[in-house]
Amino acid sequence: MFLKNLIRGSNLKLSNDSRIQEFMNFFQADEYGHEADIGESDLGYGWMHYSMIRLTKPKRILCVGSRHGYIPAILAQACKENKFGHVDFVDAGYGENDKSHWTGVGFWKTQEGGNIFNGFGLGKYISTFIQTTAEFTKKYPQNKYSYIYIDADHSYKGIAFDYKKTWPMLVRGGFMSFHDISIKEKKPEGNYGVWKLWDKLEKTNTTIKFPFSGSGLGIIQKT
Repeated sequence: MFLKNLIRGSNLKLSNDSRIQEFMNFFQADEYGHEADIGESDLGYGWMHYSMIRLTKPKRILCVGSRHGYIPAILAQACKENKFGHVDFVDAGYGENDKSHWTGVGFWKTQEGGNIFNGFGLGKYISTFIQTTAEFTKKYPQNKYSYIYIDADHSYKGIAFDYKKTWPMLVRGGFMSFHDISIKEKKPEGNYGVWKLWDKLEKTNTTIKFPFSGSGLGIIQKT
């Protein structure tokens, strides 16, 4: 059951909406970006990520990018429920003053960001790396994952680079998911290009997509 024992000593059940809302508020679930609804205890895209981990029970998961930890926390919670698996969470820690922040707020370089997963009993299921994708993949080229989630640099050049560097790390039969496959316009943070890469990948891979206009989520399987 999702979010069981979310906070140490609790007997949380799926029907306990107040605890789910507490989780969503704590990790600042993005109602627009992830189709989530805190008031309705609806995890939005979080349900898909959680379900994938609960069903496939991967040993290792890679998450690239997150503003305040909502999706990596869900991935870690799923591992906790499985009593198996670990998340490597990679984020460059860029803030508004950095060139390629893509709505990042520099949260992961703060003390709060460094400790945020511990309070929910998720610390043993997730490791945080304040690094770029280039730095992480160069340091740990031997790492292999069964589930990879990418939500970092949203330019075409950026997402293509993240895909190129992490795809070799994905095991055969594993899944890779991409956030914001539906955004095609230029926004203050930059010109979105995830959709361009997704259009190419969709032609040659087994895919699942949720093309909501606000963001969109796409998942491909490595065969």
